[in-house]
Order: sequence, then C-alpha cells, then structure tokens
Amino acid sequence: MNTNRSSYAVGAALGSALVLALCAPANAADIYDAGLKGGYEVAPPPPSDRGIYIKGYIGQANPEVGNMWNEVYDSGNFSVQDHDIKSSTLYGIGVGWQARSWLRFDGTIEYRGDALFLGSDLSNAPGTNEYTADIKSWLGLANAYIDMGNWCGFTPYVGAGIGFATISVQGLRDDGLSYGAFDNSPSIAYGADKTTTNFAYAFYAGASFDVTSQVTLDLTYRWANLGSAASGPVTAYDTDVAAYSGQHIKDITSNDVMLGVRYKLQREPVSYMPVK
Repeated sequence: MNTNRSSYAVGAALGSALVLALCAPANAADIYDAGLKGGYEVAPPPPSDRGIYIKGYIGQANPEVGNMWNEVYDSGNFSVQDHDIKSSTLYGIGVGWQARSWLRFDGTIEYRGDALFLGSDLSNAPGTNEYTADIKSWLGLANAYIDMGNWCGFTPYVGAGIGFATISVQGLRDDGLSYGAFDNSPSIAYGADKTTTNFAYAFYAGASFDVTSQVTLDLTYRWANLGSAASGPVTAYDTDVAAYSGQHIKDITSNDVMLGVRYKLQREPVSYMPVK
C-alpha cells in the first residue's frame, strides 16, 4: 500500500514538473510580447561589435634616408657625407570595418606635406656638392589591426599595412665647390622634377579611447617603408648637356606620430529600463 502511494507521489511530481517546463517559455514570451505584463519592456537585441567607420588624422612625418647615389659616384672619387629629409606634417582619411571586437580593417590615403631634402658629398678633387630639393609624397595603405582588450575605454592595439607610396622630387639643386689652387669657383646644376611610385608597407602600435559608443580617439606610432625616389636629369646652368641622369634618394623610411578620430556609422541599440 505504501509502495503504491509513493509511486503516485512520484508520478504526480514528474507530471507537475513537465507542465511547468512547457508553460514557462509561453509565460516568458507573454511578458515580452505583451509589452507590460511582468514589469519590463521588450528586451533590446544584443549589441554588435561589427560596423563601418570613417576616420581622419593628422600627424608628423619623420623620414630617414638610407643612402643617396648617382652614376658619377661609380668612379670611386666621391664619398657621401650627409643625407636627410626634414620632418613635415601629414594629413589622412580612411574608411574601415570593425569585423570583431578584437579585429578591424581600414584603407587610408594621406598627403605628406612638403619636406626639405638635404645632402652632401665630398670629392677627391677636392671639392664638395651640396644638394637641396623639395619632397612631396602620397601614401595609400590597406591595414589590419588587433585590438588587445578594453580597459575603462582605453584599447591598445597593433597593426600592419601594405600599399603604395608616390614620391615627388622637385626643384633639385646641386651646388658644387672645388678647392683647387686655381679653381675655386662654384658650379650650379639643376635636376628636373620626377615622381616615383613604389610598393610600401607599415607597422603600427597605438591606443584608442572611446569618447562615446560611436566616437573614438586614436594616438598612433607608425614605422613605414616608402621605397626610393630620384630627380630627373641634372644639368649645369650654363649648358644643355646633362651632367648625370639624376640624384637618387634611396631607402626612405619614416617614423610617424598621428592623432586621429574614428566615427562609427552604426548606432548602438538603446537600452530599455525596467518599468516599476
């Protein structure tokens, strides 16, 4: 008799549990579908990490030159003394895609403002040549970044990019001076303008700060390799015959510091407050 009562009790408990399990989703759905039945409005969808953004930035380009060369140096009578490109301001814009909370991509195009090239060599004659030119360049890159977590709105990141660099050498001037006993008069030669386009690549390290859910500030360091550039043929001021085919500025790299802003086009979902 006791065994039967226990079986009935177990069966009743299992039946009740099954009914509650089947009814619970329906009750929960009623709460949200009806709008107001248990005290809460419809729950918002989960936020998405994905989205398109636009960016703009300004910074300082700090170029370095690996070497300079022209075919006259092949004689072995010249040694390079100095070569440098002065710092200049850069301006850039871009469009990007936040693929994940930790991964994003963008494409950028930037103008690297007028920069002064200075170079000098020493000949065995003896004598010197002093070179000056204006350097203008464009840099276009396709970039990928890894965002390494977010702490109180701050996100450190690293990245890399590949693309192209277009470098123009304009207004090259070659001022030469001989130190011989009977010839110490200066000579002047001018190089034709020339533009060179190269494969370029870059590496990034930086940190961003979320001002709002849509606006982010960026502070970035970038090392970029822009390739080499050259002037056109160099001709003395008093002749029509080119002295040499051009002054080559080789292995240009740059340490850049940039401050930018990103604007995410998608708005984050509005959070609903509980209704009392």
